[in-house]
Amino acid sequence: MTTCRFSVSAKLFVFAAVFILTSQLAPAQEASRAIPVFATKVTTGTINRRIDTSADVLPLLGVSVHPEAAGRIVEIYVDVGSQVKKDQELAKINDDVQRAQFAQAEAAVTVAKASIELQKVMFESAQSALLAAKAGVEAASSQQKNLAQTRTRLEKLLKEGAVSRQQFDDLMAQYDSANARLVAANTDVSRANDAVMSAKMTIGVRRAELVQAEANLNAIRVALENTMVRAPFDGVVVARHADTGAMANPATPLFRVEQINPVRIIASVIEKDIDLIKSGKTPVIINLDAINEAYEAVADLVYPSIDAVSKTGRVEIILKNPENRIRSGMFARLSFLLNTSVDVPIVARDSLIRHNGQHFVYVIENDRAVRRQVEIGIVDEARVEILSGLKAGEQIIARGLEFVREGSQVKIVESESER
Repeated sequence: MTTCRFSVSAKLFVFAAVFILTSQLAPAQEASRAIPVFATKVTTGTINRRIDTSADVLPLLGVSVHPEAAGRIVEIYVDVGSQVKKDQELAKINDDVQRAQFAQAEAAVTVAKASIELQKVMFESAQSALLAAKAGVEAASSQQKNLAQTRTRLEKLLKEGAVSRQQFDDLMAQYDSANARLVAANTDVSRANDAVMSAKMTIGVRRAELVQAEANLNAIRVALENTMVRAPFDGVVVARHADTGAMANPATPLFRVEQINPVRIIASVIEKDIDLIKSGKTPVIINLDAINEAYEAVADLVYPSIDAVSKTGRVEIILKNPENRIRSGMFARLSFLLNTSVDVPIVARDSLIRHNGQHFVYVIENDRAVRRQVEIGIVDEARVEILSGLKAGEQIIARGLEFVREGSQVKIVESESER
């Protein structure tokens, strides 16, 4: 024995067809013939006004890692899927040239430091010579003053005839010699001063040479460090573009590193709806069909601008991903929940009739269809909130509305709650 099963719509069509055929055969009995309908009871529940959109999952951070030095790759320490920490070594580029340059630069710094020490010794020697020359000036000046006083006395004695001319001339010779020594001593002081200044300036030059040598050393140190390719942040290696032995070039990336805990989702929302979403407040449900998971989050950031071409705004959501189940590039379906009504009467959208901007349902009273106007609230994909006109528990026609009129006698063939 073969059993045939019909869908709900097929059953309704069969019942309606039988009713119409019977009505045509027996017009006199039309008023008493009941119309088969599907019914349901009004229930209470929770419904959300929402905006639905879609987006791709993006990493919180994602960069292509380029080498900063050119050369042959001698070591690769990670592979696709490797978890890495910031500054972790990823690959090594041959550094023989940089090491040789670094050794040469270190030697230049050592020479510059030695030159400064030598100039310091010369500066100290010049300072000692200056002190000695100043002492010579003081001695010559003292002697010259003494001889000047003696000359004054002998000039008086010579006039009085108390000393001979020869004695006076001998004194004058000594006085002239003392003046000459004073002049020579002052010249020595000037020369010593010049030597001190020259030594001081030379020290400045040597220090500048040291600064230049150290700067060159630091530059070569950076070049040497750049032969090691490092991770820019904590993350995971999602791509590797080279093998050991290949030539590295700063223009070509070696790796792709992404941080996927948390991930970033940027959704596009049409411009007329973007103001309905509030940063840090609007809840959002994120469905990831690839892993059959749904997540609850909040809109973290509503971008301030509208795209001039697509006329959409962007909303950013940061979603935690501690187990790394969510992968960048996944497709996400998003529902922004604008407001929520709880414990309110709810009916299916298919049970509503719209006419002249008003909404109606057919309530079943005493086996007859009674059209009743209702005020609706939140509407989602399949359900409608009833603000007024219906109460929970009342029975309404769910399907078959096209065959029903005000006051029509109806027969419930199946209840939506029984399906």
